Amino acid sequence: MKAYGFKKATEFSKKQISVIYGCAKRGELKVEKWMMSNMYDLADFYGTDDNGSVEKEETEILSILESVFGHDMDSAQAKVDRYTENLFGKLTEKRQKASDRAFVA
Repeated sequence: MKAYGFKKATEFSKKQISVIYGCAKRGELKVEKWMMSNMYDLADFYGTDDNGSVEKEETEILSILESVFGHDMDSAQAKVDRYTENLFGKLTEKRQKASDRAFVA
């Protein structure tokens, strides 16, 4: 993460997340809709990260992007699945029910 005093910003852009979205639309990756939304939200992150949770998520997304840009879709899919299940398990019951678990297609 880039640090700007007390505030931090993620080091990936919406254009990079759009590559993941494109892979999902073409059927190369299976990504749930709520996860795509979360990735786009994190691309715009600029704020405080007191407990380091955003930095952990950024590390996961950068790892996924590295696999996608390296054309290693099997590795990228495994990382997406692991990241999705890990994050979904941390959501409250109310947020889990509100999440759209359908795949982007």
